[in-house]
Amino acid sequence: MEATIFSIVFALLSGTYIYRSFRIIEEGQIALVERFGKYQKTMEPGINIVLPFLDRVTLIKSAREQVLEISPQPCTTSDSVSVSVSGVMYWQITDLKQARYNIENVDKSLVVSLATQIQTQIGRCDLDNIIGGQERINDEILEGISSDTKDWGIKVLRVRLGEITIPTSVLQSMEKQKAAEIEKKAMISLSEGEKTSEIKKAEAEALSNKVLAESERQVQLEQAEAMALSIERIAEAIANHTHGRDAVQYLLAQKYLEMGQAIGQSPSSKVLFMDPHSIPGAIQSLLAMTDNKMAEVIAKQPFGAVSNIPPTLRNLPESKPPLPEIKPFNPPSDNEKFTPPPQE
Repeated sequence: MEATIFSIVFALLSGTYIYRSFRIIEEGQIALVERFGKYQKTMEPGINIVLPFLDRVTLIKSAREQVLEISPQPCTTSDSVSVSVSGVMYWQITDLKQARYNIENVDKSLVVSLATQIQTQIGRCDLDNIIGGQERINDEILEGISSDTKDWGIKVLRVRLGEITIPTSVLQSMEKQKAAEIEKKAMISLSEGEKTSEIKKAEAEALSNKVLAESERQVQLEQAEAMALSIERIAEAIANHTHGRDAVQYLLAQKYLEMGQAIGQSPSSKVLFMDPHSIPGAIQSLLAMTDNKMAEVIAKQPFGAVSNIPPTLRNLPESKPPLPEIKPFNPPSDNEKFTPPPQE
């Protein structure tokens, strides 16, 4: 009877001991085992063997990524602006032994480290750089916290700045500054547009002037070519005609007299100085055309049909009276005084 009771008790104790020798750790967790108050080992997920009554599981922590969020912290920027900044940190336990024995309270220590790094990094930047440089500040905070937690068995994965609260007066000043910058950019864009427009207009005008000048040059070139061709043909006709030289003299004398007539008909006051020796020569050239063979050629046509004979020469008498003697005109010397006519 006693042997039976002893066997039952032994079996119960053996079963209890064996049962307590196996510890199952769930996935995503790690556990710390101590033996007589001293670190023994770290248990990973799955079945682990311990010695009952000797080993004790003192700490079980999650090995998954964890999130730590802190409330807005009062900070002062480098340009003396008071702001409130919150933050979020993502971290993970990599060494449970260090997290247990190297730091008293991991969670609280991480909160203090994150708040301190936020205040430190915000204090190094002015307000404009904080608003536009959050990614850079996040990297600097992450580097600072990683330096603090390198012996804690903690790996800080990411840090993100949260809401940044700025005083209302500062916000109003920033809005005014932003509006001024927008207006300045608008004025610059307007002036750049006007400048570009003026440049385009000047380029278009220069191109137009160039095209016009090229067109005028082409017209002048064509006129010069036409004139050269006309002169060439006239010269060829004069050279090939028997009485070409006489015809040239006749035309020059006719143009000479027409020029004088046109000047005399002008309503404006004028003073015409002419070489007296050239007038008889011109008249003689005109009159001489009636005696040469050119006059015979012209006479073959009906009377008055030749368009290049002026009316004053169409009714010239057949007989040629002697021309009056034309004395040369001698201009008065400087010593002679001009006597004005008497006024009525």
